[in-house]
Amino acid sequence: MKTGSTCVGRYGICFSPTSRLSLLTSEVRWVRPVIAVILLGAVAMGCARLKRSGESDVVFGRRDSARDQYYDAVKFNEATLVPREPKIRDMRLRRVIAAYQMVLDHFPDDPLYTPLAWASIGNCYSRMEEYRRAIRIFKEIEERYPNYPFVHAEAEWIIGSSLDKMGKSAEAKRHYRRCVDTFRHSENDQIKFYVALCEQRYLHPTIPTRRPKR
Repeated sequence: MKTGSTCVGRYGICFSPTSRLSLLTSEVRWVRPVIAVILLGAVAMGCARLKRSGESDVVFGRRDSARDQYYDAVKFNEATLVPREPKIRDMRLRRVIAAYQMVLDHFPDDPLYTPLAWASIGNCYSRMEEYRRAIRIFKEIEERYPNYPFVHAEAEWIIGSSLDKMGKSAEAKRHYRRCVDTFRHSENDQIKFYVALCEQRYLHPTIPTRRPKR
C-alpha cells in the first residue's frame, strides 16, 4: 500500500490523496451542472407563473415633485392592461392605486396633483366595483377641495354612476343634475366631458310614438 493512501469498502480499495482529490473534482464537475439545471428550471417556472398571473412586484420610485410623481402614476396607469376577469382586474388596479398613493404619501399638501391622484384612486375603486368606497372617496375630495371644479365634476359623475350601478337611480340623478347645473357653462373641455356624460344620464330623450293610420 502506498503511503498516505486510504483503504475503504469491503474489498479494501485504496485511494491516494491525489486520487481522492480527482474523485471529488469529478463529482463537483457533474454536480454543478445538475444544480444549475435545477435552479434554472425553478426560475423559469417561477417566471412563467409570474408572467401568467401578473404577480411580479412593482416598485415605484420617489420623485422630486408632486407633478413628476403624478405623471409617473399616469404613465403606469396608461400602460396597465386591465382585463375583465375580476381577480386579475382588481390585482392590476391595486397596483395603479399604489402608484397614485405615492403622490398622497409624499406630497399630501400639493393643491393641484394630490386631489387628482386621490380622484384617480377613487376611479380605480369604481372600476373594481367597490362603489361604496369610491363614493366615500369622492365625497371626501369634494369636502376637502371645494374650489377645484374639475375634480367636483368628475366626483358628481363617479358618484352618480356608482349609485346607478347600486340600483339607486333616483339618488344618482340628483348628482347628474348637480353636475349639469353647476358646470353647464364651463369652457374647460375636461369638465364639458363630464357634463355631457351626466346630461346623457339625466336627460333621457323620449322617442315619439307613431300614431296608427286610420
